Amino acid sequence: MKEPVQPRLLHALSDAAEIGLVLTDGHGRVMLWNDWMAKASRITESDAKGRRLDEIFPQLDGKRVVAAIDDAVGKGLSAVLTSSLNRTLFPLWHDGRIPGKPEPMHQIVVVKPVNDDGGQQVCLVQVFDVTSMAHREALLRQQARTTEALAENYRLSELHNRAIVDNTADAIITFGADGAIGTYNPAAERIFGYDPYEIVGKPISVLIPELVTDHDGIDPTALSGEHRERSGLRKIGATFPLELSVSEMELGGQQLYVAIAHDITERKQAEEDLRTQKEWLSTLINAMPDLVCFKDGKGRWLVANQFYLDVAGLTGIDYQGRSAIELARVCKGDSDFLLGTLTSDERAWKERAPIGYEKEIKSPGGTPKIFDVVKIPLFHGDGSRRGMVLVGRDVTERKLAAARIEHLAHHDSLTSLPNRVLFQERLRSALGQAKRNDFRVALMFLDLDKFKDINDTLGHHVGDMLLKAVAKRLQRCVRETDTVARLGGDEFAVVLTNLVDPEGASNVAESIISAISDPFGLDEHEVLTSTSIGITLYPDDATDSDTLLKNADLAMFRSKAEGRNNYHFYISEMDAEVQARKVVERDLRLALGTEQLELHYQPLVEVATGQVVGCEALIRWKHPTRGWVSPAEFIPIAERTDLIAPLGRWILHQACLQGRDWAREGLPPMKIAVNLSPAQFKHHQGLVAMVADILAQTGLPADQLQLEITEGIAMHNIDATLEVLRQLREMGALISIDDFGTGYSSLNYLKRFPVDKLKIDRSFVVDIGLHPDNAAVVQAIVNLGHSLGTRVNVEGVETREQLDFLIAHKVDEAQGFLFSKALPADQFAEFVHKHSPWPIHQG
Repeated sequence: MKEPVQPRLLHALSDAAEIGLVLTDGHGRVMLWNDWMAKASRITESDAKGRRLDEIFPQLDGKRVVAAIDDAVGKGLSAVLTSSLNRTLFPLWHDGRIPGKPEPMHQIVVVKPVNDDGGQQVCLVQVFDVTSMAHREALLRQQARTTEALAENYRLSELHNRAIVDNTADAIITFGADGAIGTYNPAAERIFGYDPYEIVGKPISVLIPELVTDHDGIDPTALSGEHRERSGLRKIGATFPLELSVSEMELGGQQLYVAIAHDITERKQAEEDLRTQKEWLSTLINAMPDLVCFKDGKGRWLVANQFYLDVAGLTGIDYQGRSAIELARVCKGDSDFLLGTLTSDERAWKERAPIGYEKEIKSPGGTPKIFDVVKIPLFHGDGSRRGMVLVGRDVTERKLAAARIEHLAHHDSLTSLPNRVLFQERLRSALGQAKRNDFRVALMFLDLDKFKDINDTLGHHVGDMLLKAVAKRLQRCVRETDTVARLGGDEFAVVLTNLVDPEGASNVAESIISAISDPFGLDEHEVLTSTSIGITLYPDDATDSDTLLKNADLAMFRSKAEGRNNYHFYISEMDAEVQARKVVERDLRLALGTEQLELHYQPLVEVATGQVVGCEALIRWKHPTRGWVSPAEFIPIAERTDLIAPLGRWILHQACLQGRDWAREGLPPMKIAVNLSPAQFKHHQGLVAMVADILAQTGLPADQLQLEITEGIAMHNIDATLEVLRQLREMGALISIDDFGTGYSSLNYLKRFPVDKLKIDRSFVVDIGLHPDNAAVVQAIVNLGHSLGTRVNVEGVETREQLDFLIAHKVDEAQGFLFSKALPADQFAEFVHKHSPWPIHQG
């Protein structure tokens, strides 16, 4: 729209005005926007012209200012709007009382319809700044309130002084035989509300109707002088309770009655409040699914909730004021339970402090329940017994969940075989027994051949079915005294005990190879696989578990290298694998000084909101000749050498630098997860110093750094590791347990370690529908984590079905290819801008 040409003089006059002037056309578009409006709104005339006010100020959409302009141009109506009547006017600013600090402007806005030169109706808006006037009005109101308060204080002071003079807070009223009121003290004025000139000479029935009979005579039964509850009548017509005594006396030969009345309204209200509180307390404790009981200093029951009465078999029995011995005689349940409470009562009294213990009790339905009971003894000021409070929380489900987690801590969730932790314990035990009895022990490492191909072609669910079937066949190939364990992925280990010679291990290896070679019928697929086995012997090859594990690993790699589906015993000449690893180690050392290494970041998505709340930093190596090298190949080598220290420092430093740079680029605060290797914990104080140094160098807030514990950390030097984690937590960093539930973690983490997050392994959700028990396991871990105040994360989420499973089980965070693979830093920032929040609740 081309703006009509306005005379320069009109434009200059509008800009010189000390009020805001806005002129809109018939469609509400701005034609005039003077300097006053530009300064007050911080919006220039050029930005305002040609736009409607609700386009310039979106917050005015549907508000009275826009409506008034529409009425002006459409209906010819004028309007006056003020901030006091409608607080949403123009968002303008007034130079504040403190220089440099503007404040919202109080306004009066006048809206008038006017006709332009062509006879078209337009709208003139005038804005007046009344901020200073509003401040003066507020100050005057404050001064008025202060004056009123002083006057009220003076009046109350007068009343107080008069009450002191009268020496009583009770109403004192005298009246004659005819009931006419004679005197009336200040307390009576306060209680009844009448001034003396209003009430003197009036009948006493105006104040206390119950003092007179139906014939308007004084009721003689009221003249006893004793305190009785009566009803008073205030000037406003309200009835209230009184404690009243009336005495008869003779003065100057005439009968005179003196009534002393005490207003007991507050006391009555307090009594009612107390009754209400007792009802609330009773309702509350009866609604609790816990044992609740209060006893006096002699052990007699005072209050017990319905749940406790049901458990103790005391429902319908008058228990109050009776001891446990008396109640045991009349209870309808197990009397031993009641008698057993005496011992713990005496213990609490003796220790003079709260005591706690677990107690198994049969529920009313007969099911055993476990309660976490706390008894709190109470004492009088002189040290004598005052009472006892008992509270018992039902922890049955928590104990069952803990048992399930305990099983998970030592067994593989997929195959139910012993995991790495339990395997190492049994290996050490077998070596100790063999040393005492002079037997051999064989340790086997097994790796399924081409297992990745099966996963890629038939899917992970078939791969998992194969692992379970392999586990069953392995168990059939060994004795009950031997151990078959899953170490992770497609790797298994077997410990053969009480061997006389190596031939026994050869026989078992041949049996295993034959059993694994038979086809597997899995989900309408016939799957063929084989296994490569490495064998080492105690004490022939080594006498400690670590060396035996290394030897078996080397022997297994020899079997892989020589065509698979075979087994090899360890021999000292097996250095080929070691040499290959040395090549990787050498190249990795060179990579640390170049740009071959980089970090990629996989988003962490909050399940409840879809917000990207952080990322996991993952190392990537682009070799100049080999291309991308898998972390699974070079990380284990780094952990076995001194490379893990500089590599770990580089990863942590780069992650913290990136977090700082993202913040400077305007990305919202992100928690960056960095994995810690067990090898980094060999130098405990050095690790703490390194983290503190990097945080100081990069400026990343410590609470944005999440350090993830990898497998094996808790199994070595637990006390030192615990101290390190506590120092890291005190620094502000967060602690997470990775791959929780796969056997790489222990319940000791939860019981002793400062933990902020549990990361559930992908294996619990990758085969939804095939393993319904996984839902119970996930729910148990989530419940346990939440009860300990930790968040719960699941990694490896690849399908919408898996995400819905996590939502249903109240998991806090998720990560996986469903959201994104690990991305370079710039692509991750772009992902956050475009996909946070991720459409978590869309199908």
